[in-house]
Amino acid sequence: MDSRSARAGSKSDLKMKISVVCPTLNESENVPRLIRELEEFLEASDYEIIIVDDDSPDRTWSVVEEIAQENSRIRVLRRKGSRSLGWSVIEGFAAARGEALACMDADLQHDPAILPRMLETLSHGSDLVVGSRYVRGGSVGEWRWTRRFESWLATKLAQWVVGIRICDPMSGYFLIRRTDFLCIRERLNGQGFKILLEIAANMGCPQVREVPYRFRNRMAGETKLSRRVMFAYISQLWRLSRLKTGKVYGRKS
Repeated sequence: MDSRSARAGSKSDLKMKISVVCPTLNESENVPRLIRELEEFLEASDYEIIIVDDDSPDRTWSVVEEIAQENSRIRVLRRKGSRSLGWSVIEGFAAARGEALACMDADLQHDPAILPRMLETLSHGSDLVVGSRYVRGGSVGEWRWTRRFESWLATKLAQWVVGIRICDPMSGYFLIRRTDFLCIRERLNGQGFKILLEIAANMGCPQVREVPYRFRNRMAGETKLSRRVMFAYISQLWRLSRLKTGKVYGRKS
């Protein structure tokens, strides 16, 4: 029996601790609700919530510190210096104590209700579980046609240039085992716009499952998309296209 088959049948995997890592920049209005929702949907799990804040001018880190005084499961990492979503996730994963590492945005657009299903899917032998807008049952919600087109184009570029066949490689909502993260940690480049794409490309040929969800509207704050971010994405695609990795195929869970 190979290691994947063995761990797929492990009862201990079904009780694995999950660390939810949320990178933030000026999300002080959103994080209290985010934490409440995570606490609700992870109530039956062993979990921790790590907010990795890029020294937000709106003092997001301070808001989380106050909440953490009432709940030891919540931690905040305050990053100073250069701001980078990718490096925030990598540092959060490195500091996590759980066997399963989840990445999700703090702007409330990722639905935490599917986290238990994602964790169950990972525990049954998957290497990477993606919260997907583009498998049956998923949706981008109320996007305008221009944003739908931009997302479609970015997705196709990732699939064509890097060779990744995940339906939603642009998702920032995913779950990975800590042991697998540690195997590729030194190869990860946090300057990339999409950390999922970085991780999937460096893992090589993981067994991927995609769990559908409906993308929600941002409740407060502003989107971080900009021309600079899009240029960083193109640069990331070019760099990852040169990696000698196997193709990564995603399947609906």
